[in-house]
Amino acid sequence: MTNRKSNRATPKPKNKASKADQLKSFLAKPDGMTAEALSIKLGWQTHTTRAALTRLKQAGIELEKLNPAEGSRQSRYRIAGAKK
Repeated sequence: MTNRKSNRATPKPKNKASKADQLKSFLAKPDGMTAEALSIKLGWQTHTTRAALTRLKQAGIELEKLNPAEGSRQSRYRIAGAKK
């Protein structure tokens, strides 16, 4: 008897949220997040995060640009209408 491996691909887990879904969940927070903080959370470079924000706008998701937090110079972003 020979030991052969199956040629079938192992199924991938489907419960993992996509990066776009993660981005939307971070932007749904009432205080919003800076582009730098989003980059760190998602493991992206800052320019990639800004491009993703632009793609969300192009998809029809309205984003609010909030004033910087106390002691910071970076603007924060959140989905318009996020619970305050």
